[in-house]
Amino acid sequence: MKRSIKTLKSGLAVIVVTLLLVSPALGQRSVEKLSGYVNLERIGHLDDYFERQATIEVNVEGPLMRLVAAASRFEDPELADLLLKLDGVFVRGFELERSDRDAFEESASRIGDYLEDEGWSVVVKVRNRDEIVHMYVNMEDDTVVGIVVMSMEGGGDETVFVNIVGEMDPEQIGSIGRKFHIGGVRDWN
Repeated sequence: MKRSIKTLKSGLAVIVVTLLLVSPALGQRSVEKLSGYVNLERIGHLDDYFERQATIEVNVEGPLMRLVAAASRFEDPELADLLLKLDGVFVRGFELERSDRDAFEESASRIGDYLEDEGWSVVVKVRNRDEIVHMYVNMEDDTVVGIVVMSMEGGGDETVFVNIVGEMDPEQIGSIGRKFHIGGVRDWN
């Protein structure tokens, strides 16, 4: 019995030491440290502008991304393969009053200025009465490593801020939008 407890204590000590050594290495792959990640809430001051909580909030990364990919495999194998390459999908959506249109445009402009200063490229800017869309990409070599889409649709009834992190083929962006029901992205392609 004493030998079993001693063996158990030794085993636990090895596990604790291993976790202490491995944890910092795991933390280095944190999605927040990747060049395609943008903290839209912090940069865009979303809570300040809209003075309400998001009605849509999606935070899919790491093991949860693999779970979503596995769940998609039967219905859309190509999408599942794409999701396995991604590091994260982050979405914030807000219901808007007509008076919030200016707040959206100001927030989108603030985020856009930040992205351009950080080397992101403008892909799309649409501004009309019923829709505003800003889309930016971050590329490393010839590979897209991050996408940010800010969209106001429905005549100004709702807005969505999206950050997709990881290597992706631009032709597959629409399938990501359809999977996560992201306005302004689901119709891409």
